[in-house]
Amino acid sequence: MKRTIKSAAREVPLPFSDGLLSAKLWQAHNRFVVGVPELGLSCYGNSETEASFRLFTTLIKYYRQLKAFKDRLNEKGRKDLVVLTRWMECIEDRITASPEVEEPAPAQLSGLAAGRTGRLLMMTPRLSR
Repeated sequence: MKRTIKSAAREVPLPFSDGLLSAKLWQAHNRFVVGVPELGLSCYGNSETEASFRLFTTLIKYYRQLKAFKDRLNEKGRKDLVVLTRWMECIEDRITASPEVEEPAPAQLSGLAAGRTGRLLMMTPRLSR
């Protein structure tokens, strides 16, 4: 007979959340479960990382679905869309460079120094060989 492990739920930080969304993590039946009670979503995985990644991707997919069908949403769907829109805006703000930050010259970004600047680097097209 398989032994099942159960643990109490604990709150974990949701990536890019400003406190609007909270995630709960617990272990049940030898699997990790993470959920967002405000949205009624949960995902599972074999590790905390896997479960969290699945939740992250599920939230993005759910946001896209809500956005695509926004004219057909009920009250709960509209509330979820507002919450997820704010969450997605936080993600976009963090991954885009602000206009007041000057981009360093390419000569300054040699080797490991580029990784230590803390600035976002623009992707350049790959040169043919």
